[in-house]
Amino acid sequence: MKKLIILSGILALSFLGNAQNSDLNTLINGILANSSALKSQKSLLKIGEVKTQIQESMAKPVIGADLGVTRIDPVAKANFNGMSLQFQPNMNYTTGFSANHVIYDWGKNAIAIEKTRLENAVTAAQIESQESNLAYQITQLYYQFQLLNKSLFVQKNQQKRLEEQLDIISKQVNSGINLEYEKIAQQVRNQNHSVKIAEIERQLFDLLDYLSTLYGKDASGLLKDQSISPDKKYISEQTLTHNLDLQSYSAQEVLAKKETEFSKGGNLPSLAGIATIGVKNGYVPRLNGETPAFSDDFRLNSVLGIKLNIPIYSGKRTDMQTQIAKLNEERIQYLKTDTEKKLSYAERSARNTLITMMQRIDAQEKAVQQAQYALKLASDRYAQGLIKKIELDLAENLVEEAQLSLVQFNYQAKKQEVELRKIIGETFWK
Repeated sequence: MKKLIILSGILALSFLGNAQNSDLNTLINGILANSSALKSQKSLLKIGEVKTQIQESMAKPVIGADLGVTRIDPVAKANFNGMSLQFQPNMNYTTGFSANHVIYDWGKNAIAIEKTRLENAVTAAQIESQESNLAYQITQLYYQFQLLNKSLFVQKNQQKRLEEQLDIISKQVNSGINLEYEKIAQQVRNQNHSVKIAEIERQLFDLLDYLSTLYGKDASGLLKDQSISPDKKYISEQTLTHNLDLQSYSAQEVLAKKETEFSKGGNLPSLAGIATIGVKNGYVPRLNGETPAFSDDFRLNSVLGIKLNIPIYSGKRTDMQTQIAKLNEERIQYLKTDTEKKLSYAERSARNTLITMMQRIDAQEKAVQQAQYALKLASDRYAQGLIKKIELDLAENLVEEAQLSLVQFNYQAKKQEVELRKIIGETFWK
């Protein structure tokens, strides 16, 4: 009886915690921070940032340096009056700097820069969705561990009473009051119950091992007894505005529109400025094969110009690329609409299931009260010597089983609540 009172106190206290307890938040954030898969995905964000910087650099001039030596044989010569005149040297030396800068491209590069930024935004939205999926998976496992832990506590209490009952039956058999069959049947019940306890312990070990592996260290300190009580506020209609999958599709939709705009820019011209400055030889003709002085032969030279590049015909490639971009934009819109429909149904289904589970919880709470009242009557009758200890144990078992069923109903309701919160896009761990 004393053990039963302790159990009732533990179950009552477990329903007083907050749904968003700090241990669960710490566990989720630790696992997210330790996830190699997420770290791998986040590296794509850094790659995207560098791609944006590369695209931004397209608006800056390209400067290069050249150094060349060319040997030409033979070289044309002019002969007259016993002299030879060579207008190009055999050895040609060229050095210089060149610069090429796009002056105006009708906004093509600005669109390309915005496109890379939107690609990174899509990557960020997809990573956030992956983080959310992992976080809610951990949340479900966390509450499953709590349920198994409470179930193990009850099962071990029942095992002790079964052992006590076996001891009583054994004494009755020895005294000739009871049959050997009853003793064997009780031994089978005890053995089956031991197997059930061993299975629960195995499940708890596997869960702890899995969560600790994801966490990167022992997670047992974060799996203390916590609440499994559902939050009634989620039985009202919920909005899907913050759903992460829809946000990801919205980001893809914006990117697809920008890609369509970018494809259309394939037919736009571009205006570039060209400049070179350097030193080369060959400015003084060779008379009778003699090489002129360095100061006479090598001169500073420069080139300045503007080039307008106008696409005229490219086999309709730009039009076809634009067509593909529009089709992709349409595809994403269909996917988004389909996802909205599925999420809307999932939200209604999860909410209706949660309402049903809340009704079961109310009914089970009454069943617990009835079992507790029956135990009180059995305790009074046992005190008066009207019933046996085994009968009192059975009444205690009924209360424990009713309370365990209440915990299980709360867990099932909590499971639906967690699913509903995932659908509406809550990130409670942040």
